[in-house]
Amino acid sequence: MTTLIIVESPSKGKIIEEYLGSGYRVAASVGHIRDLPEAGMGVHAPDFKPEYVYTEKGREVVARLKRLQQECEGGVILATDMDREGEAIAWHLKQVLGIKDERRITYNEITPTALKKALANPRAIDLKQVAAQEARRITDRLIGYMVSPVIAEAMGDKNASTGRVQSVAVRLVDDREKEIAGHSSLNHYGAELTFGSWKASWDAKPLLDGQKHWTDKDFAELVAAVRSVKVLSCEDSESTSSPPAPFTTTTLQAAGSNALGFGPKQTMEIAQKLYEQGAISYMRTDSTALSDDALNEIFAYGKENSLHIVEQARTWKQKDDSQGAHEAIRPSHISATTAGQNENERKLYNLIWMRTVGCQLQDARFAVRVARLEAVSPVGDSTIVFEGRGKKLIYKGWKELTPFDSSEDLEDEASLEDQDSDNPVPTLTVGDYLDADNGKLIETKTKARPRYTEASLIKEMERLGIGRPATYGAVIETIIDNRNYVERFGKKKQLKMAFRGIRLMNVLRDNFQFLNYDFTKILEEQLEGLATGKANYKNLLGAVHKRLLGELEAFKAKVPVAYPCPKCSRGLTLNPAKNKKSSSWWGCSGYTQDDSGCDYMAEDADGKPGKTSGPILSEFACTGCGKPLIHRVKEGEGGWSFFGCSGHKDGCQLSFPDKNGEPDLTAPRVPKAKAEAVP
Repeated sequence: MTTLIIVESPSKGKIIEEYLGSGYRVAASVGHIRDLPEAGMGVHAPDFKPEYVYTEKGREVVARLKRLQQECEGGVILATDMDREGEAIAWHLKQVLGIKDERRITYNEITPTALKKALANPRAIDLKQVAAQEARRITDRLIGYMVSPVIAEAMGDKNASTGRVQSVAVRLVDDREKEIAGHSSLNHYGAELTFGSWKASWDAKPLLDGQKHWTDKDFAELVAAVRSVKVLSCEDSESTSSPPAPFTTTTLQAAGSNALGFGPKQTMEIAQKLYEQGAISYMRTDSTALSDDALNEIFAYGKENSLHIVEQARTWKQKDDSQGAHEAIRPSHISATTAGQNENERKLYNLIWMRTVGCQLQDARFAVRVARLEAVSPVGDSTIVFEGRGKKLIYKGWKELTPFDSSEDLEDEASLEDQDSDNPVPTLTVGDYLDADNGKLIETKTKARPRYTEASLIKEMERLGIGRPATYGAVIETIIDNRNYVERFGKKKQLKMAFRGIRLMNVLRDNFQFLNYDFTKILEEQLEGLATGKANYKNLLGAVHKRLLGELEAFKAKVPVAYPCPKCSRGLTLNPAKNKKSSSWWGCSGYTQDDSGCDYMAEDADGKPGKTSGPILSEFACTGCGKPLIHRVKEGEGGWSFFGCSGHKDGCQLSFPDKNGEPDLTAPRVPKAKAEAVP
């Protein structure tokens, strides 16, 4: 008797089928099979019941799964990913396949042991998790589809869009830009004495109340002129450095960026491949926990290879909203020191392996020496004290595998550690007098906080509770590569605002609550609350919808459209040129917003509407009435590209799909036909 197991990925399915052997047939859903329709909201108040349609490949996938379902007399096991997206996919599969008493299994890694354990413990679908995923998807749809068209009119930019997470990410970059622009540098001063190969810095105290830096340059120059000092103390001690926790989704993305130069999305795509190969555990997690089995493997490997493993396993405090069933990202088998099918996969696996093993190694230890020196003669009425601090690594511990925490900025961490390590303070006797070789005035300017990098931006998003770590890669790609709101620049690929992003923030800021950090965090917590039964689905979405309606009404009264249509007063928006052969043009947003379909068009005159033009007709003719076709394009989520008949107001409702920039004249359709509903 054969049982059908449905997973998300074909490559993962192939490995699972090999592990389980005869008696099982493994097939893939290839991700989501149903989603909200691209054209139209797909959900309506007050019940907010979504209108699901098949995805592009969904109908074909479901037909194939139904055939396999009939062939497998042992029934169906739903083995999609263990996160909320996976739970939702399992629910959709149950609906379309007509499964009554479902068997749902999850596994943190693709190994024979994990799979056998999962098969022995099937469960029902967690409908609370499904509700949490569905509410998050609908919230994103409400904000995106209700606000984006209005923002597009206010900006005169057809492809401008907003999003619950992406817009807040843009605001973070914008706020940092404003902070940098508003920063006033303050000159402050110090002094440093050199004694052969080591140095001592002036301990500039006391400062005035509220003062963080010494600003009297003349006084600092007098301190730098000191040459004779007396040893007040010379104390030796030890300091330790503990290893960083195993990787979560966020810290893996940060480490991929800092250590390997990978973007967040690239890191997650590579991690997905490693997971599907059975090389690592599930890569979408906010947990730093390791299973007992994983810890036992680490300890056994450490003993066999003479590593300095801790006596008692290290653990880390978990976040309150951490999904408890998840583990940290770790190798499936600690004994496998390398894995991956290409260089990038091997690099990321090595990073994960070192982090996982390193987290159970002993602390690194440093010998620290601090000498305090007093100037023999006071400067003015002040007693001047210098401090020489040296630090030497005496026991590598976890640093034997990796010297730094790769999820932090490597240059910053290295410079902090090297500052003391490069200062070999000798053993000094209290009461001895020393003569400095020379002294130096240290002149410094206060600096604004640096611009974000992709790594530091996603860490800040997690700190503020904005969005979920698994989506950060897609958010970064959207705001930088797809929407051009933010730009990368310089060797460090720091992030700065693009002109389009500045315009977006000028329009959104102070007008919509979803742009506020606190509101976004609270909303995220409420969405998480659905997964634990602490929030109500309709109440949550109803509140979001009601707030948006009020904010949109106030926005329309407050902010005029950038370029009103002379024909109907709606906003004109710029349609960028699709290729070198075409030109940018302005069209009325009313064309898609009501049944009248205002077709006013104007030429583009240096980014503003120019003289009126008729519809830009293509060289192709309608097969129904013979009139020229018009190429209609809207980019982005919910966008389209098709050829519509220029005789639509005369009754011809035909349109044709875009096939590589030309109309597919063999597939005429009615342009405003509703998406086909699915069960």
